Amino acid sequence: MWAIFKKEWLSNFRTMTGWIFLAVTIFFLGWYFRYYGLQSGLPYLSYILDAALFIFLFTMPLITMRCFSEEKRHRTDQLLFTSPVPVVKIVLGKYLASVCVFLPVFTVLLIYPLLMRIYGEVPLAENLLALFSFCFFGLTALAIGVLISALTENQIIAAVLTFFVLLLSAMTGAINAMISREGNLLTRALSFLDLTAPFEDSLYGTFVWSDYVYYLSIIALALFLTVQSLTVRRSKGSRGVAIGVFSGVAKVVLAFAAVIALNALCRLVPAEYRNADLTYNGIRSITEESKQTLHALDRGVQIHVLSKREDADETLATTLERMRECSGLLKVDYIDPKEQPYFYLDYVEEEPTAGSLIVVSGDNSRVVNYYDCYQVSYDYAYDVSVGSYVPTEYRVSGYDGEGRIMSAIRHVTSGDVMKILCIGGHQEYEMEDELKGRIANAGYDLESLNLLKHPALPEDGDILFLLAPVEDLNDADLEKIRAFLGQGKGAILITGYTEGTDTPNYDALLSDFGMEVLPGLVMETDPAYYNEKEEFLLPEIVQTPYTGNIYTEGRTRFIYMPFARGIRLKETADVTGTTFLRTTEGAYVKTGRDIEKGPFSLGVYTERHGEGGTVRMAVFSADYFLYPDINLAANGSNYELFMKLLSKVSETDELTDVPVKPYRYDPILVGPTARDIFSFLLIGVIPGAILLVGIGIWYYRRKN
Repeated sequence: MWAIFKKEWLSNFRTMTGWIFLAVTIFFLGWYFRYYGLQSGLPYLSYILDAALFIFLFTMPLITMRCFSEEKRHRTDQLLFTSPVPVVKIVLGKYLASVCVFLPVFTVLLIYPLLMRIYGEVPLAENLLALFSFCFFGLTALAIGVLISALTENQIIAAVLTFFVLLLSAMTGAINAMISREGNLLTRALSFLDLTAPFEDSLYGTFVWSDYVYYLSIIALALFLTVQSLTVRRSKGSRGVAIGVFSGVAKVVLAFAAVIALNALCRLVPAEYRNADLTYNGIRSITEESKQTLHALDRGVQIHVLSKREDADETLATTLERMRECSGLLKVDYIDPKEQPYFYLDYVEEEPTAGSLIVVSGDNSRVVNYYDCYQVSYDYAYDVSVGSYVPTEYRVSGYDGEGRIMSAIRHVTSGDVMKILCIGGHQEYEMEDELKGRIANAGYDLESLNLLKHPALPEDGDILFLLAPVEDLNDADLEKIRAFLGQGKGAILITGYTEGTDTPNYDALLSDFGMEVLPGLVMETDPAYYNEKEEFLLPEIVQTPYTGNIYTEGRTRFIYMPFARGIRLKETADVTGTTFLRTTEGAYVKTGRDIEKGPFSLGVYTERHGEGGTVRMAVFSADYFLYPDINLAANGSNYELFMKLLSKVSETDELTDVPVKPYRYDPILVGPTARDIFSFLLIGVIPGAILLVGIGIWYYRRKN
């Protein structure tokens, strides 16, 4: 076998075949790498491989077209048949030789992520998965090429037929869509012929082990058919040829049946056990919390996607598919807005944006706006003409589809959704969309409320948000809030610092719950508990049931609270207070000429017991605690702690909070000089050198 392997491998490089394949393939790969990697800054091989797939359909037949057809044309195949080498070893030798011609391409492909890593972060797991899958696709294409070469006597015909078969396979998905958009028995049968579908799955970061079983089974089948074809030709002229042919046909039928059965069995395995999400942000999978919620569904949920299936957002479609796999009670369908333009009127009056979802269970429904499924960050610049800051650029910074959909499912399947009243009218802190999204995803309704317009807080409210009012509450506002809390409602309060502003009524509200808020800012003296400046606090996290895994013994996680005010707990008969964030003893608050020393509470949870029930309240002593950039600096710990306290205040034992999945990998930035140098090497020098070496060897052998 190794002698055949060596002969076949050398024959590819003693002629121009192998050199042309490498030069052409590396040229186009370099071209696509220049566009997607160096110019567009996309740190993914998937864009390059997907774009270059059609090129490979042309170049792969160059490797295999000579395997057996050339032997037939020169009648040297008779030497193979009369040699003592078994047909299986002949086929394996030629196949492995073709594989070794193909493998140098991977050396070049491996260089691309390494080059990109010089200029930015690169998701190596996703890139290696794409490369791994492309390898299997290539090995499968080579096996098919070897089979076709064994069936023909002309290498040009072998190349054309191989290209046609690979092209037809790549078009199977489009053909199936034309046959039936919903899918039927015929499309499921044809999908078995689609070699590119498993490869394309991996381009998006999903490892599906059954796809590689499929590739290996096709390789084995193609090589088996090649062996059978050559065995029949080898046995021509013998008296047992009829029996041999009949036996060969039976073996072929059994081989096809075995491959189909094997892949059918693999597909019967639930997708959650076949798939592994290798994306850096888990965007191709759903969280364990979502899986548990879906497994526990006890009533049907129908999700209508306002889009044709082929036009739907692929990330959202994948999320819905993963959810559907978790529960038989969850159904998903796609509504073509052109065919049913007024479908939404059965559920809402205003037309949702294209691609939005309508989640329905019984008589309850909720719309998930498509644009809410993605978090967008904006850059601002000051516009003199309007006298304010205006957005200049925006970028998608995170995916929130799973959280929004799960929130809608909980909303339509739950008979009672908690309502949060967010008080306004006193220049309170306005929550950013990211935090609003997390609260909505956790199954709460947010309602903004100006106390001046209401004689009392609505009775259907469950929790009160009062977030760092700059102006003090008036007496009427204070009484409305006290009356609301007296009914056993919950509350989250934030104190903010504004120099020269007093808020005696707001402080009185906190005093009702055993807290005294000190004037002035808290300063730390221990460098381990502040960041750069003494007022940029990194408080001590106290181990409590609601600080969860944010508390670590080695302080590997932090809460970031710039410009905080100090809180003192007072003992009262009806109030129980617990500190979950605090300063060190060396902290101090300076007010005028007076200095008060720590430690101070910066986060407090209290319970007040009265006739109306138990009032649960959480207090944070800095409004900066909720700023998105401050939360980002704390690696999301601020919002996570806020959501844990919201769970405690609302008496929700297990709060399902699906965080936004951030797009951390920004486009890489390659300077024009480096881009031109790399392009010159990868598109010009390397392919040109390969071609020149090939021409030199060919000319030398021809001359001698």
